[in-house]
Amino acid sequence: MAVSFLTNLNEEEFKIFLKQALSEIMGDRITHPQPDIPDIMDVKQAAHFLRLQVTTLYEKTSLKIIPHFKKGNKLYFNRTELQAWVQEGKVKTTDELQSEAASYSMHRELKKLSR
Repeated sequence: MAVSFLTNLNEEEFKIFLKQALSEIMGDRITHPQPDIPDIMDVKQAAHFLRLQVTTLYEKTSLKIIPHFKKGNKLYFNRTELQAWVQEGKVKTTDELQSEAASYSMHRELKKLSR
């Protein structure tokens, strides 16, 4: 009898109910919406996006550790390149490492047998 339950709610109660239901379904995306992140970011935006200090970001660009481009005296960053850069630091799981080790060992054994 969900219909009778919903009809007994006033407008404010219904909004609260709906917000809670959507929050359960959508997770943090409802309660903590992501602001629009531009495709091209300046230093401050990129530092905020990466949760780094601006000085740390400048250091990483001067050491050519982080992808960036320069126009005049300004530095710019591509959002997708920054996301890819962050994901390059992915730590492999134990299962992934074991699978790679098994594959490597099998490949070496096959090489020995083919000689």
